[in-house]
Amino acid sequence: MSSAIKKLLCWFFSTGGSLFLASAQTFTNSIGGSIKEVNIQNFFPIEVSGLPPVIDSTSFGLVKVCFHIEHSYVGDLDVLLQSPDNTVINIANNYGGSQNNYYETCVAENATDGELADGVAPFYGTFYPNESLNLLNNGQNPNGIWYLVVIDEMPQDTGKLLWVSLTFDNDPPPTHTEGDCKVGNAAACQCPDGTNECDLLPNMINSANYISQNWTEKVGFIRLGVATPNIGYGPLEVHGTGECYCDSIPADCAAPCPDGKWPKEKVIQVIYHKSDAAMTSYSLPAGTMTYHPTHGHIHVDDWTHNSIRIRGPDSNPATWPIVAQSEKVSFCLVNLGNCSSSNQYCVDKNGIVRDKNNLPNFGLGLHTGCDYDQGIYVGKYDAYHQYIEGQEIYFDSLCNGTYYIVSVTNPTKSILESDYDDNAVAVEIKLKKQGKNCCTASFRADVTYGLAPLQVAFMDSTVPVAHSWLWDFGDGATSTSQFPTHVYTAPGVYTVKLITQGSTGCTDTAIKADYIVVDVATQAEPVFRPQEIRLHISPNPFTELATVEVYVPQALPARLALCDLAGAEKQLIAEGFLPAGVNRWTLHGASIAEGMYLLQATVAGTRHVCKVMRWP
Repeated sequence: MSSAIKKLLCWFFSTGGSLFLASAQTFTNSIGGSIKEVNIQNFFPIEVSGLPPVIDSTSFGLVKVCFHIEHSYVGDLDVLLQSPDNTVINIANNYGGSQNNYYETCVAENATDGELADGVAPFYGTFYPNESLNLLNNGQNPNGIWYLVVIDEMPQDTGKLLWVSLTFDNDPPPTHTEGDCKVGNAAACQCPDGTNECDLLPNMINSANYISQNWTEKVGFIRLGVATPNIGYGPLEVHGTGECYCDSIPADCAAPCPDGKWPKEKVIQVIYHKSDAAMTSYSLPAGTMTYHPTHGHIHVDDWTHNSIRIRGPDSNPATWPIVAQSEKVSFCLVNLGNCSSSNQYCVDKNGIVRDKNNLPNFGLGLHTGCDYDQGIYVGKYDAYHQYIEGQEIYFDSLCNGTYYIVSVTNPTKSILESDYDDNAVAVEIKLKKQGKNCCTASFRADVTYGLAPLQVAFMDSTVPVAHSWLWDFGDGATSTSQFPTHVYTAPGVYTVKLITQGSTGCTDTAIKADYIVVDVATQAEPVFRPQEIRLHISPNPFTELATVEVYVPQALPARLALCDLAGAEKQLIAEGFLPAGVNRWTLHGASIAEGMYLLQATVAGTRHVCKVMRWP
């Protein structure tokens, strides 16, 4: 016999044998009070007494919660209910968008007005709660103090609770298992592969449409707005751990580090797992977040990387050459809008606009905001306007012409997602206010030496982006492609010339004399073994100078570059034919910002990488 039934039987005999109340009983807090902000838990008590010592989901329990809140922009609000045994459920979770007020709004498992997520503020009626009321009908004693907890997650908009009531009755209606997918309604959620068990992972993208509508050119810099939608099957949810560090030294999260910077707090990501009608979760390390005093709240670090680039041969814009970039921008992960066909902010890599109609788990999520608990629900997006601090990209001397704004979400991949291939977007822009029209033709080749027939891929790197190209490969052949591939059939030494013209009419010519060397085999060519290549840097980490060494067992074509962690090239160190043996270069710290990098050597088509740390 369960303990809940035992408790109920004890109450039954002690009250003369009447197991059922004559009617429902309602308990009310009619005092209410103001809702303080930001991310403050506002507790409004409801005293409950005289009920049976047990509530459950079948015989007697909580059946309805009603409240009246007058508040502008109710999409900022989380509304929760805490029972005497400290169980907490989320009953209304950032619904209503920019509209106002919950007027005599009720939640119940036998609602007549559908899902709150589908309603329009001001809300009025009875809706299904975000999490089931039956999670509170768990065998606990209901007599004691209950709390309606209201959290205003954003500044400026204010309001108050006028009243709240709890109703208990016989035969609580069963949990609503139809309708929208929610953490408390796993049965309505879908898995990507069509099965009934899976991890519900987010898929964080970057909105090209939002950037194109939110950028401004100034002399010497641009401002840009960035939006990061979630078009996955599960929410992005992160939580602070209270474990903070100044560099590698444990520190007080609330106090600045000795260098004046704020400590980094370790973050965990919560992954939801669906198994038929049950929803569970587990946690993973997910990078860090930092207190931002100018904003008054906590940002998740390294959330986007913004840059100005020229087009590259790869389809992924995160690999294109960078001509200017900003620091990695930290975000406060919060629902600021819905994916919709009207704004078209949420477009997948196939060009399909995603919204409520084609995102199966639209609205799934439990935590969002600018405190220790943050997140972006399925079908929602966060956005940073172009005039918010840190949304600038400065440059010294770019000419008027065509470039690309490239923004990459989650560039360090610290957040687990279902797909990393769609995190970067490119938006073509034309600079017109920089005071001069000029262009610099430039190019490189993937190989510069080999035996005939030798296939060479040429890559234009003209700044600004050219609109026409004329290649002369030195053997009588030409091309008008931006990234041509040419085969040299005869041995010889070839000079390559590229003439480019930009959108402003600027024309320039780049010539590389004796650039391609095509040889003929005269004896058995030595066998190249990629495992014999040695790449080394010392000291590492370094501050001022570091020595880079590449050992090759035989003369081989190579390209050596310093890249960021997303793989984008930051500095070309060497390119050309390396003689056999150890080849050395000096890396100067003064030309590199502090941080972690990848030293990448591409030798005869094979890639070799090591991590490099530049200390301040």
